[in-house]
Amino acid sequence: MNEEDQMMALMGFSGFDTTKDKAVAGNKSGTANIKKQRKFRQYMNRKGGFN
Repeated sequence: MNEEDQMMALMGFSGFDTTKDKAVAGNKSGTANIKKQRKFRQYMNRKGGFN
């Protein structure tokens, strides 16, 4: 075992893989529907606005 393998075993990494376009177990339990307040820009009553 080389130094890299020993470090991976120590940290608990066996390998990396992506979850893109894959179903992840326990991921469908719920979602958050967060509504952010809209920020409007002033376009009237300012220099260079409206017209």
